[in-house]
Amino acid sequence: MKKTFLAIATEILMYSFSFAQTTISAGNVSGTWTFAGSPYLIQGAIMIPNDSILTIEPGVTVNFQGSYKLYIQGRVLAIGAVADTITFTAADTTIGWLGVQFDNTPTTNDTSKFFYCKLQYSKTTNGSGAFYFNNFSKAIISNSLISNCMTNTSVGGSAGISCFGGSPVIIYNKITHNKTTNIGALNGGGIYCWASSPVISNNIISKNSSNYGGGISCDNSSPVISNNVISKNTASLSGGGGIFCNNSNAKITNNMISDNSASTGGGGGIYIYSGSPVIINNTISNNTVYNAGGGIYCEYSSPTITNNTITNNSAANGGALFFTLYSSLSLHNNILWGNTASTSGQQVYLDDENSDPDFHYCDVQGGTAAFGLNGSIFYTGTYQNNIDTIPMFVSPSSGSGTGYNGVTADWSLQLGSPCINTGAPDTNSLGLTSTDLVGNPRISGGRIDIGAYEYVLPNSINEVIAPFLLGIYPNPATNNITIEIPQKSEIEILNINGQIIKTINNNNTKTTIDLENLSSGVYIIKAKTDRGIAMNKFIKE
Repeated sequence: MKKTFLAIATEILMYSFSFAQTTISAGNVSGTWTFAGSPYLIQGAIMIPNDSILTIEPGVTVNFQGSYKLYIQGRVLAIGAVADTITFTAADTTIGWLGVQFDNTPTTNDTSKFFYCKLQYSKTTNGSGAFYFNNFSKAIISNSLISNCMTNTSVGGSAGISCFGGSPVIIYNKITHNKTTNIGALNGGGIYCWASSPVISNNIISKNSSNYGGGISCDNSSPVISNNVISKNTASLSGGGGIFCNNSNAKITNNMISDNSASTGGGGGIYIYSGSPVIINNTISNNTVYNAGGGIYCEYSSPTITNNTITNNSAANGGALFFTLYSSLSLHNNILWGNTASTSGQQVYLDDENSDPDFHYCDVQGGTAAFGLNGSIFYTGTYQNNIDTIPMFVSPSSGSGTGYNGVTADWSLQLGSPCINTGAPDTNSLGLTSTDLVGNPRISGGRIDIGAYEYVLPNSINEVIAPFLLGIYPNPATNNITIEIPQKSEIEILNINGQIIKTINNNNTKTTIDLENLSSGVYIIKAKTDRGIAMNKFIKE
């Protein structure tokens, strides 16, 4: 009888706990939202007042029952965990909710934090998106998922994150399947910046769409965009499938910008109108645009384009690069290879006499013969110390354009590549980063390589490239990956900066590795065997 009573009591307790919920009426909120009180059902617009803090525990669900917003004048600490994310969502996904808004939040307040959160189904009509920052910068969004959000805006903005004069830190997130519409203003699919300088680093920004800048749009801004995977985004009006820069001085370094598309305008990968962005150490591959500049489109602009691998992009004019309207610049140490143009300029297209870029120490397929020229103009720029030789990528995609996968390809150089140690002897004026795309020292062997990757010679006689491939599947991966290698090995997982994250002693030809504790991003697998070293990369979604 006693056991029966305890069983019934336990069942009642579990039943009660499973249906615990807390209703939050419109008005001010603060204090702590606990897992025990979850889900929190939001019945109206809510605000954290100035000098107040709202703490949200791991595993909490915040469910907006209508088109309401979380307005922050104070501070929020939404710090989840890998296995206990905090979810912000809508009861009716058709109506959605109005996102998290920092609108002229007092800068005297301490930093708000959103770690391991999931924000989905926000729907707005003013470009505010899942996150909106207006003249406020003290916020960090990290290890979070922002997905399936929409906005229709005539004043600029993004369905994902909108920064109007605010410069938050946006790191290690996945920003995907967000959509921004309206042709009346510049906007962005995943992230939009206006008069702001956010840090956008180590994110996966994929499958977003907008009229301008499917992945990221920069308007009169100077963001730092580094170590991201920007892929499969689309722009449907002016261009910039991956990134759109309007009168902006963005610093774009160490990114994989691949498989993006623009249906009109220019710039399957990057569109630049005015401004002087810095573009260094990126792979810009397998992007497609209907019109001009499969890789990069430049108009009224003078960007720095150094040590990039620009390959297998496609366009009507200028498979890799398109220059128009006073776009004159110097390019150093870039690989332009495998790009295609259906009309003219497999690698480069020059649209006017005043766009006459200089090329130094680049590997350009076809040389200047691959430059398309509009009408009767001539190319009179400086073209010095360039080569036209197969770069010998480790594992390139098998064709140009978005029909092939440029992200999972390996654009690093094989031993014997003509691009090794053939870049500019003097790099002092090039503004280079200290490391290449995967964290290797940017200069190895006494001289810089051409392209985004620096080939690092083995440290000892035993560290030679193994005569077999390292198999990885699935790729991209979510929860785990399986590695196939023909002999026992010591396996290392490295992040994109070359830091060792995990080491596994492998005695089998096939082993499965748990990825639950890894943030979203690109990683390198390095297998050390008695026959040498095998390497490959994978994406954790």
